[in-house]
Amino acid sequence: MANYRVARYNSAGNILTYEETDGYVFNPKHGGKIKVKKLTVVDNEMIDKILSMKFDKRFRRLVTLAIGVLENEDADEGDANIVLGEAQLVKEILENKYKKFLKHEKTRLFLEKIRVIEKQLEMKKIEIKKKAMYLEMMSEEKTSTRRM
Repeated sequence: MANYRVARYNSAGNILTYEETDGYVFNPKHGGKIKVKKLTVVDNEMIDKILSMKFDKRFRRLVTLAIGVLENEDADEGDANIVLGEAQLVKEILENKYKKFLKHEKTRLFLEKIRVIEKQLEMKKIEIKKKAMYLEMMSEEKTSTRRM
């Protein structure tokens, strides 16, 4: 199977045949007249924009989950652990899959934001543990006063 590179100069589109090129490979959604199974993007700026949009969706979902746990008074430690696991997954995807294509500043910024979310969730877990210990202590105190 041949690989093609489409280059656009002014209003004319030229198709140049080539074999292999390094770049970001993804499967585009079908929607046009041309069926494309695999697309390799070699322009660094375009790769950065595509991956930023793709990662931003995943990151927003993480933020939504984290806010849900942080603002929920009835959240338990399991909820916080689930979101921490999701944060770890997002961080690993960023470091292993996207880091070599994204600009260093964007990668650093995303990682810093994920660290902030993880710290907030760890603080929430501590708060949940303290609340549980307090409630346990209060229930023990009530049962000990009833026995007297």
